[in-house]
Amino acid sequence: MSNTLGVDLGGTKAGFVLADADGNFLHEKSYPSPFQRTSRTTADGEPETVIDAEMTDIPAERRVAAYMARLTSEFLKEAKRSAGAAAPERKGYSLCGKTWVQDGKIVMVGSNAPMRFAAGLGGGREGIVVAEASDGVQAANDGNAAATAQGIYYRAVSGIEPRETGYIILGTGFGFGIPFYSALTEIGHIPVRSMPDWMLQECGCTEGRRTACAENYASGRGLAETARVLLSMQGRPELESAFPGLSRLVSASALKNGTADSKRIMELARDGKDGLASFIEDLAADVTATAAVTAALLFGLQVIGAGESIALNHPWHVRRIAEKADALTAGNNMLRPKFRVEPTPLRDPAKFGALSLVVPEERYEAWASKMAAG
Repeated sequence: MSNTLGVDLGGTKAGFVLADADGNFLHEKSYPSPFQRTSRTTADGEPETVIDAEMTDIPAERRVAAYMARLTSEFLKEAKRSAGAAAPERKGYSLCGKTWVQDGKIVMVGSNAPMRFAAGLGGGREGIVVAEASDGVQAANDGNAAATAQGIYYRAVSGIEPRETGYIILGTGFGFGIPFYSALTEIGHIPVRSMPDWMLQECGCTEGRRTACAENYASGRGLAETARVLLSMQGRPELESAFPGLSRLVSASALKNGTADSKRIMELARDGKDGLASFIEDLAADVTATAAVTAALLFGLQVIGAGESIALNHPWHVRRIAEKADALTAGNNMLRPKFRVEPTPLRDPAKFGALSLVVPEERYEAWASKMAAG
């Protein structure tokens, strides 16, 4: 097996990595995503993106593919100059949205990818064409791609079949993936529990209506928004009637002063010294555990690894999620072997996710040693 190219396309950056047959990185570089916004607007009043500014001579529906082709060419030329690296035989694309192949093209639709760049594809479908599909080229949603890398690791190290593993995204957003799975698993939009109306949040899944989606409480954005809502309810009787004892915690919380972002919330919650921060973290852990157990029961999973910024920076939060998942599944005869949640064993899930989409099975053991965290 020769070199492999991995492309991780997100809303703000496009990451490229070239690896050899054993998973060693030969060259890597990030570029602005085609969807990254500039500070300007288009003639139609839309927020301007990088490709609006740089690809004006190309029709909108062809701009993303043209831009990605240009970046690929630049990256491979640089890899050859700096590392003497040969061109890849295989390419894997990890994309920030629903992903599929149609008529020989890799197509995606995502919340950070404006649909004005989409093309009509027949059968009533529209999507943004990212690249040409061919032998040796695979693509997946970023959650499923990271899950594939993690599944390869579990297979090589623990003997667990990849299809019995899952990857949960605990970062700015909240998502989920399963190895080699083609559909987008929208775990972030599971309605997780009854909430008072004032605790519902706006969500991209439902235009014009606030929801109790898991992402609204478990993601980094959700933690911050939950704090904002609870702080705004100080002194209101609805707060105490919905959550007895919470009024006192809100009144005494350090979150009233300074920034109430996810980083500060988790830092205050870690030592249990701020009651409101601890309440918000506990709610997030409850929601995540419920979503994880739901996924385990639906897909027959043995293990879910948690990755991204919140999981990486706060492994104690993952342990609390695991404890809550254990409590939810105690005595459950439908999950055998015993289901567990743990921090992902991977380093660089995004990079290895894209690459792992095209790794042959005979190379799993070699790649697992390179993917291991720590």
